[in-house]
Amino acid sequence: MTRKLALIPVDARPVTYDLPKELAMVADWQLLTPPKSVLGFLKEPADFTELFQWMQAVSPQVEGIIVSIDMILYGGLVPSRINNDSKSIIEERLSQFIKIKEIYPAIEIMAFSSTMRLSNSYVNQEEKDYWDQYGKEIWSYSYHYHRYLKYQSDEDEIIFSSMKAKIPEWILEDYLQTRERNFHINQSLIDYVQQEIIDLLVFPQDDTSEYGLNIMEQEKLQEKVVRLNLHEKIYIYPGADEVASVLTARLIYQLEEEIVPTFYPVYSGIKGSLSTAMYEDRPLQESVKGQIYAFGSHTVDGPEDANLILGVNVPGRKQGDLALQLYLHDVDTNDRNIGEWISRLNHYYKQGKQIAIADVAYANGADLAMTPRLLSAFSLKQLAGYAAWNTAGNTIGTVVAQAALVHLANKKGNDTKKKKETLLLIRLLDDYLYQTIIRQEVRKAVIEENVSSRDLVKKVKELFQEKAGQLIEETGFTHTIENIYLPWDRTFEIGITLKSQN
Repeated sequence: MTRKLALIPVDARPVTYDLPKELAMVADWQLLTPPKSVLGFLKEPADFTELFQWMQAVSPQVEGIIVSIDMILYGGLVPSRINNDSKSIIEERLSQFIKIKEIYPAIEIMAFSSTMRLSNSYVNQEEKDYWDQYGKEIWSYSYHYHRYLKYQSDEDEIIFSSMKAKIPEWILEDYLQTRERNFHINQSLIDYVQQEIIDLLVFPQDDTSEYGLNIMEQEKLQEKVVRLNLHEKIYIYPGADEVASVLTARLIYQLEEEIVPTFYPVYSGIKGSLSTAMYEDRPLQESVKGQIYAFGSHTVDGPEDANLILGVNVPGRKQGDLALQLYLHDVDTNDRNIGEWISRLNHYYKQGKQIAIADVAYANGADLAMTPRLLSAFSLKQLAGYAAWNTAGNTIGTVVAQAALVHLANKKGNDTKKKKETLLLIRLLDDYLYQTIIRQEVRKAVIEENVSSRDLVKKVKELFQEKAGQLIEETGFTHTIENIYLPWDRTFEIGITLKSQN
């Protein structure tokens, strides 16, 4: 009989809403989710009344709940940055959720709550309205203020003081008050872990850097975790959209009482593996270990001890960004060797090892210099996992979760072929074809701000459909595309619905 979990996702996008459900299905679990209609839309918050009614209705049916604190308290990840509700209102929502554990004490609760990001841009699509005028100034103030507190550098003091003078007082006050409110809530979540109401807690760092107000908050949260000796129950690392998938895999293993698989990472370049990915604050090797540790496992020193080989495609020197078209010439350099990396992975595959691929050479898309070579050496169907989307943490966490659940299904003798192949194909079509190739073609053909959402999706379909059909055929799949849509009426992300002909 299929067992059940509940997920309150961070929003209703495919990677946060559909992907965890599809992953759970690989291990023959059902992941119940609220109707998308109650989860808000971009800056529009969720319907709290309907959301809490849904939680109360499904709680008696499930063995565990994976919950985005940003969703149940602020209405979603983006609303968490702009929500103006008072601290008392937010605390009331939290206490309402905590009652579920009081009524159903056997339910495992795994929660995640982001440390509010700082975007170094003038784009206010996911930020407060004033970000288009003062976004970079706020980021600079944050970065240099934190750096000054650490090193007492005169240069940092001059910069953060000049930024403070440029930002209107009411704007900086509003921003800092929002941060303080969210940080206070995050501190209180640690207390609920200590009281064993929340069983596991993740503080993902969404779009971060080495210094900043968000890193200051992270350090204070870490200090409290250390003081209360909660290291094994609270995790802090870069990520956001992949956390639900990682926790889904972790909770399934825990409830099935199965031993978690171990991972042996294989990098396409040494220098790239030691570089820091965009939007993160640590070397890629540490991001890999962080995602595996959040799942509940660890890396090993040799392939002979590993259940899974994690092939990590890294940039030669510095990670590029395909969405923003940044640092593109620092990726495919002589500081890495794709051919040798693929040969090595092939060697392990022939020895009977399961192979999964995390492509983090670029943010927001796949590596055009690597992917065709990978697909000529491996059938996509042979892989236990594949991803190349958004940040390094998003990609790595997705692949760790998928590979782990494929491993579990194989261990139990479950037939996962259809479910696994559909997952792999969606990632290839989304991460490689759309994000890497089609999105740039769409942006060259139309100016998003000047066209309706209907015309925008029409252009996406026009450019995507034919190439998608060719790629499906070339990779040996028999799927057809049922639907293509833009979840947030913009080109940054896409939704793809597939139908298997087998």
